[in-house]
Amino acid sequence: MAFQGYSSSDQLLHRQGERMFGGMGLGSTRRLSLFFATLCVVDLFGVFPIVALPKSIISCGLYGIPLVLFVITLQIYTAVVLGRCWTIAEKLDPSIVAKNRYPYAAIAEFTYGRRMSVFVTVLLDLTVFGGGIPNLLVAAQNLQLLGARVSEGRFEISFCYWLLIIGLFLCPIMWLGSPKNMRTLASVSVVVCSSVAILTWISIGGDRSGSFTPFKDIALGLPPFVQLLKAYGIIAFQFDIHPMLLTIQVDMQHKRQIGKAVLYGILITCSLSVVTTFLTAYRYGMDATNNVLQILPRSWSLYMTILLVTLQLCLSSAVGNSALFQHIEDLLGASRDFTIKRCIIRSTLVWLGVLIAEILPRFDLVMGIIGGTLTGPLIFILPPLFYQRMLELEKIYSQELKRSYSTDSSQISEDQFEDSDIETISGSRRSWYGSIGSQGSALSVAKIRDGVKKCMDVLAIRCRQLCHFMYSDCILAGSVIVFGIAATLASTYYNMFDVRETQLWFSCLSTWRR
Repeated sequence: MAFQGYSSSDQLLHRQGERMFGGMGLGSTRRLSLFFATLCVVDLFGVFPIVALPKSIISCGLYGIPLVLFVITLQIYTAVVLGRCWTIAEKLDPSIVAKNRYPYAAIAEFTYGRRMSVFVTVLLDLTVFGGGIPNLLVAAQNLQLLGARVSEGRFEISFCYWLLIIGLFLCPIMWLGSPKNMRTLASVSVVVCSSVAILTWISIGGDRSGSFTPFKDIALGLPPFVQLLKAYGIIAFQFDIHPMLLTIQVDMQHKRQIGKAVLYGILITCSLSVVTTFLTAYRYGMDATNNVLQILPRSWSLYMTILLVTLQLCLSSAVGNSALFQHIEDLLGASRDFTIKRCIIRSTLVWLGVLIAEILPRFDLVMGIIGGTLTGPLIFILPPLFYQRMLELEKIYSQELKRSYSTDSSQISEDQFEDSDIETISGSRRSWYGSIGSQGSALSVAKIRDGVKKCMDVLAIRCRQLCHFMYSDCILAGSVIVFGIAATLASTYYNMFDVRETQLWFSCLSTWRR
């Protein structure tokens, strides 16, 4: 009965939420199916795992494989629990759907208050904004590479100038809305990613330049700890979808299927990346470059790959930056419809990203900073922390709901008893007390037996609770949080020295001054 009342209450709360917020247009727009949500996840991963991840894995030797599997497994877990947080929050407070433009911050406020919400919002904005800079850099460097390869070095425009051209091209794309308005872009982006992988395989297989040694110079031993940290940062960056995950979920038709969308998206992307990494390691070994395309020979497949990579990075930026754009527009009071103010805000952010890319043109360094320092809390620390708090709130909600139902069903007035009933009860009590002397020994044995049985029952309950705790999400969540804190601190420490020692600061600005 309690379970039936609990389910009925949940349905009632959802119907009330739909009535309250239906007029705001939350249920009138088309929702994402599982298929299109998976496409959005693949689009967020983009081509980086195909063209920019192989070098990091190869540099770690055989240890690169378990490192990738470990990080991705943890990311799947935290993505799933983050999606569950939103589902539970909607059940506990249907009015939270009004905050669907910034769901991660809404969950932070729901669980730990306003200050946590502000912290998460700032962290999200920095991560999403910084995540678009490697897109710009790789796209611009690819176009420079294309010009040099096609003309055999005679025509080569610096990527510093290509950055400006890409900025002009990106602005109209960025004026689009949320992921549910980008089905076509996400579909095209997934086709492009698949084509890039296939064309890259063709280019590697068609490389006949000189002799080669399979898996050249790839170490079998444990790589330097710094190399593992750098690879961790790049992997975390390239497979991080948490800033946009909830934005996709709130636009889904069936929000509980977000875990499946993440799993399917990761399986698709990892399949393409694994084949590319293996072929690159076999053909080039440790000679592989940070961008695989830079080591490939001149061919029609390389030219097509470069163009498609550039196109996909631009399309991915439109989806990936949606959460940041929506939040900035809310802060500045911009309308949710297509307006001139939206165009100005989003164009300004695009050009600010171009400026930073001109100042720091090392995409691998930017990936390491963002992946190791900024995304660590968003991936490994905050989701399990919010999830444990959300489970506590759900438990309190269930207890209060059951208590209210049990109170209503067990309210019986004392006036229902008649005087004759009271006399009968009193007579029974006198009769029982009168017979206590003759049955004293039997009652003592029964009490001992009942006491032993109760002790055994309590002990069994405690054992079950201990086993449940050991195998519950609490232990797993705590382990993930500890790992996230340690990895974030270590990676941040390494990135500080890496940035200080790099010699590529102000390269584009210095070129222009000369």
